[in-house]
Amino acid sequence: MSNIKICIPSYKRPNEVIALDKVTPENQAKYFWLCVRDEELEQYKENYPHCNYLNLGSEWLPTDNVRETRQRINEMMSGKILVIDDDCTLHRTKVVIQDWKGKPFHYMRMDSTTNTNDVLEELLEYMDTLMDEFPFGGIRNISHPRDARKYFPYRMNQVCVLAVWFNLDMFDTNEMSYRHGPEMSEDTYMTLKWFDKGYDIPQICLWNAKNAKKVNSQEGGCSSLTNRGELHDASTRRLVELFPHLCKIKKSDAYGGTLTVAIRFKRNLSQKLF
Repeated sequence: MSNIKICIPSYKRPNEVIALDKVTPENQAKYFWLCVRDEELEQYKENYPHCNYLNLGSEWLPTDNVRETRQRINEMMSGKILVIDDDCTLHRTKVVIQDWKGKPFHYMRMDSTTNTNDVLEELLEYMDTLMDEFPFGGIRNISHPRDARKYFPYRMNQVCVLAVWFNLDMFDTNEMSYRHGPEMSEDTYMTLKWFDKGYDIPQICLWNAKNAKKVNSQEGGCSSLTNRGELHDASTRRLVELFPHLCKIKKSDAYGGTLTVAIRFKRNLSQKLF
């Protein structure tokens, strides 16, 4: 059994932690930690009695949000952790070969027939080995078409979001701290920070992390922030201030014209399975 702890930060969603859908009580008890604020702890325990819990405390400033939550997890936990958003699920990736302009294209797809419990053991066993070498990495989101021949079994130096891992025994959390970055876009910041320090960052593609619902479709979480759009844009500008050699601002057509960053890593290595 893997020693990796799967941490799920959650806020104001005590009745709807999608990341736990289809996860057996046994696997919840073995691997999963709900990371919640002190005032919400009992509400979550009532609905998810089988999980382990990390009490993030009760002293929160008005500006404390995702950044502070993620930093507290890193400071309070130890060893190897996988941190996933509470509205994401983990899946095995399947490859479907289709014709594209007369050439084969190896589409990466979520294997929707795979029960979450079936993928956990092999995913965590695979991650364990990588985490012995790489302090930080992630699991790919496959919302956009990508050719598996360039991404399997993992791709180096891509932005890691939704599901990221840390080997907390390999670095100083005060140096590699979320608090040094913007209030939002926290995983993008951490990816850029590790890369800028000279580390290569694996992003696993044999499995994938999928958003279970559209952005803002759930109450709680970041949706509870009345100024979320402003914070997001300010965070984007901050990323470019911190890493002007790695990214630049552009507008996102997908999310109502909010700002996003275009990132270009200078080291782009792949581990190819095909």
